[in-house]
Amino acid sequence: MPPQPGLGPLWMPPEDGEPISWARIEASLRRAARSESPFKISRRIPESDRRAAVAVVLWGDACGARKLVLVQRGHGAPQHPGEIAFPGGMVEPFDRDLPRTARRELSEELGITEVWELGCFPDGVAKARVRFTPVLFRWEAPEPVFTVDAELERALTLPLAPLLDAPWRSEILDRQGLALEVPRLEIDLGDREATPLWGATAFVLKAWLDVLTAS
Repeated sequence: MPPQPGLGPLWMPPEDGEPISWARIEASLRRAARSESPFKISRRIPESDRRAAVAVVLWGDACGARKLVLVQRGHGAPQHPGEIAFPGGMVEPFDRDLPRTARRELSEELGITEVWELGCFPDGVAKARVRFTPVLFRWEAPEPVFTVDAELERALTLPLAPLLDAPWRSEILDRQGLALEVPRLEIDLGDREATPLWGATAFVLKAWLDVLTAS
């Protein structure tokens, strides 16, 4: 069942926010690495043997990270049409490791190549049973400029610090007969309509933001 827009408070992202230091971000990854298990939407959904990686790109400068880079899938896409997501995809046989998968997908989807790897957040397991690894990258281009793949609707940048205090809420989804509680954020992307950030992307993003808040 697709998400129904307008079910929660609408968040209008500010243009910018205070930078979050790179040291704090790296500390959040060290803290998360001590987690006992991946961030599964439900432990009762079995994993498949398929693996994927996503790129969590933080644009900023020497002072710290200022914006999070996301994509909106094309409305005609065969899978997840119109949804907000991290750049990323399935592991290919020629990828030497999971960060390489994330880098390749980032280059293909947004044309971004000059990034520094910060580390990996614990794996997530989506409703489709695919286990995916979020790889965080530092991006210090003068301005966030993208070459957007034709399959995407657009690239998005959201101010990172304000996301910590955004009006996240929880919703209950029915998956494989299970009632799953997942975070959701209704975003105004400038068209005065609610575009939901939900599903596996919101689940892992909110998990990292919670760790970042505590770091």
